[in-house]
Amino acid sequence: MFKNRNKAVCFLLVIIMLVIVVMAGCTAGQPEGSKVPATDKQAETEYNWKIALQTAPGDLTYESMELFCKELEEKSQGRIKTELYGGTLGDWRDVIEGLSFGMCDIFMESVGTLDAWAPSANIDAVPYLYSGYDHFIKVWDSDFGEEMREAIGKEGGFKIMGSMYRGARITTSKKPMQTLNDFKGFKLRAPNIQVYIETWKRLGATPTPLAITETFTAIQQGTVEGQENSLLDSYNYAFYDVCDYVIKTNHVYSQHVFIMDRDKYESLPADIQQIINDAAWVASKHKNEGMLELEAEYEEKFKEHGCTIIEVDVPSFMAVFDGFVEDTFPSLTPWADKIKGMDVV
Repeated sequence: MFKNRNKAVCFLLVIIMLVIVVMAGCTAGQPEGSKVPATDKQAETEYNWKIALQTAPGDLTYESMELFCKELEEKSQGRIKTELYGGTLGDWRDVIEGLSFGMCDIFMESVGTLDAWAPSANIDAVPYLYSGYDHFIKVWDSDFGEEMREAIGKEGGFKIMGSMYRGARITTSKKPMQTLNDFKGFKLRAPNIQVYIETWKRLGATPTPLAITETFTAIQQGTVEGQENSLLDSYNYAFYDVCDYVIKTNHVYSQHVFIMDRDKYESLPADIQQIINDAAWVASKHKNEGMLELEAEYEEKFKEHGCTIIEVDVPSFMAVFDGFVEDTFPSLTPWADKIKGMDVV
């Protein structure tokens, strides 16, 4: 009798143990006292990100980056916290290289600066691709624009987001120049990006790659006679103090974008990815809406500093670049042709 009772007790204990194990397995991965699935623990993750750009505080570009950071923090309900660095993390090339090992998490720069990692990024700096602002916006706000961003990003290992009009690139010079012949032998600072170098060689000028921070002194000392950049950047670097002339070559319409290491981006939860993308477009819209008005304002500022504004015959300059893409960057020809075909009529 006792033996049967012991067997029954043992059997009952085994059943109880099995029930406990099964229940433990069903609740594994859930926080104590919670019915939330384990995957939703991602919603508790906090991100502390360094956000960087080359511009110092005080202009529309920096203001747009501040808005980007604000959007990240607000839309994530505080899960994303940001530190903004304006021109203090080093040369743009060093910062881009540093994205993969955490020098910063998101960097704002031009698409063209990615050419060393993705040759297709040279499309950003091809001269005379656009007839003006409306044409530029139509291209890069389209599905085709997103297709190009994705292709460049995948090629270089980046995620590229947003599209901010930087303004037409102009030339500042110590001497007056208006015709194509005036540019022959002109010594100027150009970014160390292949398409910019080839552009000025095509015009017969002598481009010298220099960091933008070294350019003022180089012009002052006569190492170069001028430089090319957007009106805003040219003014913010005080080139009105060393260049008496602003030549409206309007040779390139380029963009700033938000750049992130692709592996890092793809490791993030889908909701965080969406927040970054949405913030990039909010900031882009803010900058794009203000740029045209600012270009006119900055032209007046140059005049106030005694600079002479020189208009050039843009069609004659454009004619020099017939066949430029086919000769120099043949792989970009399909994109260049499609961009020109999207011109606003």
